[in-house]
Amino acid sequence: MSTRFLEANGLIDPRHMMRTLGIHSIPTLDSHEPEAFRHTRLITVASEIYAVTLEFDPQGVNLACPSADTKALDRLASAVRAWLDLDTDLSGIQACFSTDPILGPLVTERPWLRLVGYLNGFEAAATTILGQQVTLAAGRTFGARFVTAYGATGPDGFRVFPTPESVVKPGVEVLRETIGLTKTRAATLYLMAQSFSKKSFSGTAEIPLDRSELLELRGVGPWTADYLQMRGRGDPDAFVPGDLVARRALNRMSEREASNLAKAWTPFRSYAMVQLWASDDRLESLKKSRVGSRSVTRLRDSTP
Repeated sequence: MSTRFLEANGLIDPRHMMRTLGIHSIPTLDSHEPEAFRHTRLITVASEIYAVTLEFDPQGVNLACPSADTKALDRLASAVRAWLDLDTDLSGIQACFSTDPILGPLVTERPWLRLVGYLNGFEAAATTILGQQVTLAAGRTFGARFVTAYGATGPDGFRVFPTPESVVKPGVEVLRETIGLTKTRAATLYLMAQSFSKKSFSGTAEIPLDRSELLELRGVGPWTADYLQMRGRGDPDAFVPGDLVARRALNRMSEREASNLAKAWTPFRSYAMVQLWASDDRLESLKKSRVGSRSVTRLRDSTP
């Protein structure tokens, strides 16, 4: 088996990475094993598809791929490093946040939170649309239906994330009926697929539409455009002022107040969002521990 250890620039927070990947885990697309700190999925590099297993520890990520030769392993390593933000030097971000009254305590407690992105730009856009304003469970259900219906079969029983063309060809009504979406949500996803296809999207991590082009699509608002700028494009200074989870972490302040407050966090506002999301997750964990078996369901107003 071909393996390689991908050492991070600094350290990583394995629990946070597993939490982030787990939120976006989709049956048939990946296998997520949080207790083992292991995540397996298909990765496409140079038009070849590989089943890759990642294991996380504080120093970095161990990458294993039985079918990869040295050249393919190099390409896979590069893709994973970008996906998981392993090359960013967090020391400057830590210093920027250390004296901030809100972020200072958060970054002191969890200094190694990274901006986990996506391997595929269309995956970022499509799953964001599918996951809006529904529970995490419903988002996974829609995602699984989408991948099963439109994704090709790949190695080791996993499926490849659908291409925009595979969605466009059958039509919007087939999409709505197959996935069980509302007409509005199906139309938005279909328009997104059409737009990616017109841009000759090649399956890379890039999103071929800029923010203004995204906002021209019916059903795509500022939250979606800002979120994709942050996690889809890996912009270190994006901010999502309309995100309800982040605003909850900021004592439920308004969008305008959150946007004004975030100016002090430039040029690392995306990393501020990551800290705010993580702090909300911690509060929810404490809440669950206090209420025992009662479950706390969070609507996917945001998708950290």
